[in-house]
Amino acid sequence: MKTLLPVLLVLAPIAGVKAQDPDALRANARKTIEQLCAPEFHGRGYVSNGDGLAADWIGKQYERIGLKPMKEDHFQRFHFNVNSFPDSMKVVLDGVRLVPGVDFLVGPASGSAEGRFPLVHLTPDVVLDEGRRSMAMGVLNGRAACLDLPGTSNADTLRMYADLERELMHFCPVVRKAHGKLTWGASQEALPFPLIEVSGDRLTDSSRTIDLSVRNELLVRHESKNVVGMVKGSGSKYIIISAHYDHLGEMGPDAMFPGANDNASGVAMLLSLAEYFAMHKPKHNILFVAFAGEEVGLVGSEWFAVDRWVDLEDIRFVLNLDILGTGDDGITVVNATEQKAAYDKLVKINSEKGYLAQVKSRGPACNSDHCPLVKRGVPGVFIYTLGGIAAYHDLDDKASTLPLTEFPDLFFLLKDFVAGLR
Repeated sequence: MKTLLPVLLVLAPIAGVKAQDPDALRANARKTIEQLCAPEFHGRGYVSNGDGLAADWIGKQYERIGLKPMKEDHFQRFHFNVNSFPDSMKVVLDGVRLVPGVDFLVGPASGSAEGRFPLVHLTPDVVLDEGRRSMAMGVLNGRAACLDLPGTSNADTLRMYADLERELMHFCPVVRKAHGKLTWGASQEALPFPLIEVSGDRLTDSSRTIDLSVRNELLVRHESKNVVGMVKGSGSKYIIISAHYDHLGEMGPDAMFPGANDNASGVAMLLSLAEYFAMHKPKHNILFVAFAGEEVGLVGSEWFAVDRWVDLEDIRFVLNLDILGTGDDGITVVNATEQKAAYDKLVKINSEKGYLAQVKSRGPACNSDHCPLVKRGVPGVFIYTLGGIAAYHDLDDKASTLPLTEFPDLFFLLKDFVAGLR
């Protein structure tokens, strides 16, 4: 905890006039992102209480800013199951040890495996034929299934591949070549055996053995918490400004996923807007909500929508922020087609002020924390930035390379938009 104090002291001067200085906005955002991506937060995931440490830190920022708690404190507590990988992993393919996060990933729903496994190569003509696949299962005892499947971007085919992998993971370890770059995730379940996804050309038709030392730990009723703070407005309605703070955490101590763009950048914007509206009283009450559990299926925002601290009919608008660290090519507004008046207002402000390259429209998508509220009839949009670096759910999504190209201009656009909501 000693590492947190210097950051808290540095963040404090943004209040007042400096809260609208572009250089100060960017510098303060970077400090927030660096703190949330620091090793002591363990990737804000489910090893070593990474998400809990991040929530506590954000709560301290709410206190510093002066956001009021809705109840006895700033935390809305809940729990969920989540799979985790607390230990160092060993994967050796034909005598060559692979580097975690660089050469391989374990599937998020992986179970444990220990020992040497001969590889049984399963080609499409075998695994896509139900009868031949059943026969192949008989030779997998004590071996690992190596899936030699062609790459594809077809969503239906990818779902079929995923179903096949899940079926095989009940019988033995599964090994396959990565479809594109290594991109990790999180899971609320654990299957009996692991899936090993191998990058590049390391896995070939001639690969024969794989040595595994992989241990998972399914955390049952993992405790987590949304962080909720309020700025009191002059009216009785509410605006919600949200961003999830959780990320993927650690795949063992040798592979940490920092989550700078996804979504330390969104939390940085949330805190920047909180700084401003704490000093400029808005028309509506504003709830600033840092959600947990987004990466395991929008769990925190679903809990918020069910365990209602405010009536849904009293929520004027939801502005959800996720992946805000670039902006070279502007922003995309998800659910813009359903919230045309809000989208048109964003476009009008941007055109008049010349903030961003474009404000792009997109239809409904249940791809971030706006969804649980929007599907219950609450007006809202989700905004993410375009262009710049492409790091996502990998080891490269780190603070040191996140450009924050348009962070100040996006802040001004969002500030103007929220202030103008009636």
